Parts: sequence; C-alpha cells; structure tokens
Amino acid sequence: MLQWVKKKSSVKKTAILCGIVFVVGFFIFGNKVSAQSISDASSSLREGLSAVESTGLPSTDIRVIVAKVIKAALGLLGVVVLVLTIYAGFLWMTAGGNEEQITKAKKMMLNSAIGLAIILSAYALVVFVARMLGVGAGGDGGDVGGSAMGVPVIQNFSGSGALGRIVKDHYPARDQVDVPRNAKIVITFGKPILPETFLDDTNRDGIFGSCNDPINNWAEDCDRVKTSFDKLSDNFINIQQVDAENPIAGAVVLAASSTANGISGIYTLVIKPIIDPSVPSGGYMGSSTQRISYKVRLGGEIKLDDPANGNPSAFQSAQFGSNYYEWQFSNGTALDAAPPRVESVFPPAGSTEAMNSILQIHFSEPIDPTGIQGKFVAGDNEFFIEGQNIFLKSGSSEMPPGNFILTNNYRTLEFVSTKECGKNSCGNKIFCLPVCDKSGADCEIDNYEILLRAAKVFNESSFEGRPFTGIMDMAGNSLDGSKDNKPDTASTEMPAFPNQKQPDNYFWSFRLENRLDTSAPYLQKIMPGKDAQNVQPDQELSLQFNKRMRVDSMYGIGIQEYPAPTNGVPVWKVPVSVFNAKGTYTRINHGPFLDDRRQYYMPIVDSGVEDVHYNCFYPGKGPNQEANSAGESSECDEANPDNCCQVITQQNQAFCCNGLVSESASTAQACFEYLRSVSI
Repeated sequence: MLQWVKKKSSVKKTAILCGIVFVVGFFIFGNKVSAQSISDASSSLREGLSAVESTGLPSTDIRVIVAKVIKAALGLLGVVVLVLTIYAGFLWMTAGGNEEQITKAKKMMLNSAIGLAIILSAYALVVFVARMLGVGAGGDGGDVGGSAMGVPVIQNFSGSGALGRIVKDHYPARDQVDVPRNAKIVITFGKPILPETFLDDTNRDGIFGSCNDPINNWAEDCDRVKTSFDKLSDNFINIQQVDAENPIAGAVVLAASSTANGISGIYTLVIKPIIDPSVPSGGYMGSSTQRISYKVRLGGEIKLDDPANGNPSAFQSAQFGSNYYEWQFSNGTALDAAPPRVESVFPPAGSTEAMNSILQIHFSEPIDPTGIQGKFVAGDNEFFIEGQNIFLKSGSSEMPPGNFILTNNYRTLEFVSTKECGKNSCGNKIFCLPVCDKSGADCEIDNYEILLRAAKVFNESSFEGRPFTGIMDMAGNSLDGSKDNKPDTASTEMPAFPNQKQPDNYFWSFRLENRLDTSAPYLQKIMPGKDAQNVQPDQELSLQFNKRMRVDSMYGIGIQEYPAPTNGVPVWKVPVSVFNAKGTYTRINHGPFLDDRRQYYMPIVDSGVEDVHYNCFYPGKGPNQEANSAGESSECDEANPDNCCQVITQQNQAFCCNGLVSESASTAQACFEYLRSVSI
C-alpha cells in the first residue's frame, strides 16, 4: 500500500480546492478544444484532401479526428473526477464525526487528485504529440491546447498541376487569406475557352457573359455560371463555402477577346458571387465577424475553343493528375475601400525609347480585367480600345497593331505589338510600335501619349466605381490616378482625348525613336542557388534580372522534377514579378517541394523569357557559384564577372547548365539528362 506524508488540514483543503479549480478550468478552456475542419483555406489540414472530397465523405484530417476522440475521452474522465471530488466532499461534510466515513472521503479525494494528475499529464502529452504532428502549432481559432492547427500556406490538391499551365492565373490567389468581402473572382486560361459550355445566357440577349444593366444590377441582369448540385459530378464552375452543401450563384462577365501565342479567343472571365439575390449588387462574401473560406472548382465540362481537335475538355487527367482544378481562399471581415494606383510604366514618362518597346503599366494591386484588354481601334484624333478605357495618341504614327493583356496576377497590363521589325539573338521575332510611318511623315522620333480612364464614382465620398465605366480594382474601387486618395467626381465626364487629362485619370507621354534596342537580359541572382540542399517545402524560388522584363513571358519559366511525380501531378507554379532599381525581381509561387524523399528540381529559363524590348535570354548569363549557407546564389553582375556563367555565341555553346557553359548540345533536354545522370 502506498504511503503518503501527512499535511496539515488547511493544506489539505487548499489542495482539494486547487484540484477542483484545475478541473473546472480544464472544462472552461477545454471548450476551445475542437477539431478544425477544412473550413479555413490556410489550414495545413487541406493538404492532400481532394480525392476524399470528390467522394462526398467528410474531409476532416485524420489527425483532427484522433484529437477529437482524445479530447472527448479526456473530457469524460474530467467529468468523472469532478463527480468523485464533489461526492467525497459531500461524504466528509456529512460524516458527523464518523471516522470511517471521513477516511473513505479522504481516500476518494486522494484517488481523485491522483486521477486529476494523470489526466493533466495525459493532456500535456497529447498537446506535445499533436504539435509535433502539425496540430496546435499556433494561429487563430481553437484546437488542442487552445491554439489553431499549423498553417502551411500552400495546398497540394490533385489537379493543382493545372495552375500555371491550362489555368494561367486566378484571383483570389491559391490559399490567399483576408480577401476583401467585396472582391470578384477572376480566372484566366492558357488557351481559348468555349463560354457556352459553362455559362447560361440568363439575360437572354444571345451573348454569353454579358450584363444588360451597365450600372450595378449583377444579381438580375447578368449571365450566370452553370452550377452542378451533384457532388460527384462538379463539371462546371462551382463556388461554395467550404463544408457547405450547395454552390453559390455567380454572375459572369467575359473579358474581351484577346490573343496569346497567336491564337485569338476568350481567355478570361470575371465572376461576381451572388450571395444575396435580393440586392442588385448580389451581396458580399464572408462575414463581418469571422473569417469564412470558399473553394472554387473548375470542372471537366469546361471546353477549349479548339474545333480542329473536337473542342476537348480544358483539363486532361493524364497531364494534370485530375479532370478538374480546385483552389481555396479565405475572406477577411472587411470590405476593400482603398483605390488602386499606377506604380510604374514603360516607357517611363518623358523618356526616349527604342521602337521595339512594349507598353507596360504596373498597378499597386490586382485590377479587374473588364474593358482593359484587347486591341486599339481608330477614333477621331486618337486610338482607343473597346470600352474607351485606354487611349493612345501619336504625332506622326499609324495605329499600333497588337493586343493588351492583363497578367502578373492581374497587376501588370502589357501591350504586345504584332508589327514585326526584326529578330532577336534567339531567332525569335522582334515587334515594334509604329514610328513616323504616316504618309508624308518626315521624322525619326515621334511623341506618344497614353491615358487610362478611371471608373466613374457614385459620389465624392468614396472610390466605389460604377461597373464597366473605367479602370477599377477587384473590389470595384476606381483608379486613383492623382494619388491624392480623394475620389474625383469630375472624371465622370467623358470629353474627347486629350481633354480627359484630369484626376483621377492617369496619363503620361514619352518618345519613340526609329532604332532597335538589342541588349540581352541576364540573371543576377537566383534562390535557391546552384546545388542548394535540403530546401524546405515552401522554399523561396526567385530570380533577379538586370533589366525590366516582359512579365507575361515569365510564365514560360519551367520546373523539371526528377524523379517524375509518382501521382502524375506536376508541381504548380505561378510567377509574380515586381520592378526594382536593379531590374525585375520574379518570385515563382509553387506547390510544396517534397521533403519525404530525395527529389531534384531543375528550374529552366529559356529563350521564351524576354525583356521589354523582346530581347530573349541569350546569350545566357547567370550565377555560377554554389549556394551559400543561406541558400542564395552569388551576385552576377559587371562588377563580379567571376560569379557569372557566360555563354559565348557559338553553335555548340548555347546555354548555361547548372552554372557551366554547355559544350555538347543546344537543347535544354541535354542539360536535364546530364543533371539526372549526376543525381543518381
């Protein structure tokens, strides 16, 4: 029999009281112990759940289920301890001097205290193990230990390999949190799509993806996405709250037909979720008091506009691992009332540039693509794109042929000309803007003026813009062209260009010269560096170029994986570029790099990557040193030539392979084969 040291009566009573407080406290704070479902898009529990979701079964992570069972068991034991303690106290207080009953009560309290100690120890052990498994690592919300599930930022669903390929980009971004409640959902495909395969002509005007009311009646007068209420056949475009049963209606506006890789068609659609059909705007997503998560699923019935091949499904399971694409995001509790601004332009205001220049406008945040993509048409004294949201005027030059594309996570608008004027060092075409080509023009330099028209605002108290009236962000806030944070009601008028040069329209001028810029870009720094080891799943993958780049060409940056993914799903990737004093910094957002086996990743920057003058990445030049302790490469620049791998322009030395000049073949495949051979 266990022997215990006797304590004074007051100490005993204090210990008993503390025990009761511990038990009560356990239940009070234990209410926070809850199994986190997949409702939060930022939850680590989302990883690898897509196959389960498609069956219609609960998709809660197995770790959460185990935590939930343990929580229930510990809670039950806590109830038993509490009941025994109360009963022992009752026996003691009613003993009336009966020593046998007092002894029984003491033993019961002692056993209850021992049981409480065991329960608390077990609880501490559960918290420790749970955190080791990624449950209870911090964050908001509640779980084992009163903290949230661990929250890796990146999901890795089946079908995710389509991102950066057939799904070129979308907004909100994958796993984005604190998305404004009044934001739209935008999807851009890598190939033209057939709208009639996933849209209904709700307003019956014979046009898919249109709105009858040009002001704000999204709920009644716009076409809708087709929805599927059968969980096992989500074949169209489904938007729904995570863990909810039914999809949400969505009004759709198709961005203007555009051209990519020489193929014209519809690439981009803008969706306004209809949360409350009783109001013209359709209401707002989420909640004003808590974060709400949504998922968007693009199904196999979305067809490509490719009649030569029978208009196949946009998603091919053999290529992307599944016949659908799905992602999640979480709304914050606030509405976005801040206006977008222009951060930089090319050619810069007041500059003189070569005629083989693109037009590039970089915004402070993602922009609604409606009415700002497409080609120029001729006006009375100027050129403008359909919708009259972008104007261009030149002195002695013809209308520029080409196309505006909103790219770079919808932050950069680029006009790519289709007027050929030479070839770059890779043998690819160079395109030029017209310079002094009007009949009778006698000049070598011409003046260009460009104006971006801000959306009309409803009133002078906010930047809320009227739909389809000008440039606005994804939440419908009109452009703040003057950057004074004050909405300009004068911009509601539409005088002829150039008299629209008024806040909040944005305008600038530059000169184009009848010459070509043929200097090639090169890489200054990369992350991870050459032969970096033990990279983390969310390791930064980034590149610093020495020049301003054509950001749409960055989508051609590839990632080869070796060995090939066992599930057939390539790692998803999306480039995001910003411009800095050195040139262009591009971060490749990606799916998690594997850390449970030895896996090699081989990024490739090929001749499809171009600067703003259509100069390709050749002769190749970039860092040649192995990664430092931080995983970074050395800096390759004119001051540090020894840190560079420099290709010389010879037929048998076409590229740099892992920091060394290739001396065998002029194809990237040769480099991959070499890297695989040394990796085995």
